[in-house]
Amino acid sequence: MSAFHSAQPVSRGARWVPCDRACYLTLHWPAGEPPGAGPALAEAPCLPLLPQPAHRLLAQCSEEGLRRLVHLHMQRLRRTPLFARAGRCVDCVEQRVADFVVESCGGPLFYSGRHARLRAGSGLPLLLDEEGRELWLVQLWHAFDDAGWTPGLRADFWRWAEPLSVHLMAPRSRHAGLTRYPYDTVRSWFPEAGPAVAGGAR
Repeated sequence: MSAFHSAQPVSRGARWVPCDRACYLTLHWPAGEPPGAGPALAEAPCLPLLPQPAHRLLAQCSEEGLRRLVHLHMQRLRRTPLFARAGRCVDCVEQRVADFVVESCGGPLFYSGRHARLRAGSGLPLLLDEEGRELWLVQLWHAFDDAGWTPGLRADFWRWAEPLSVHLMAPRSRHAGLTRYPYDTVRSWFPEAGPAVAGGAR
């Protein structure tokens, strides 16, 4: 059953393959295959176009606000099977993700300078399957609530993050019938979280 429609915890455990550098962890969901196993990227279904994030995300949220969203998202993921056993390595992953998000939104080139040589998937330390992708997305939605983001900023970020989640999937997990989650559809599934603070952060 979809993670969007069930409160039941996912039964599979988290799995990961650490890299050989201290303070970095390349997470894989699912694991059990050597690097490069499964069909080549060219054999997978076409990836969706990945739009540039809206410029106003950085302007209105600031680098600090974007990093706070990533922190809240990662804190939620830490309590899911996806990251449940990753321990302190989650902090290193969080830094990589935050640098990637800030740079993608037009901020300083921290990710390119610090982490690009350690790429996995589409630049973030995740290779998801369908189940892991749903966990990643639903916890991002709840992180919007935690951060008090306005509907407009949520929509801007989601329209980038939802296709990004497909790019984060392992090639063998992608298929033509993959469920997509447009912003307006997902918004209809969740009650309003209450008034949000202008600027996107509490």
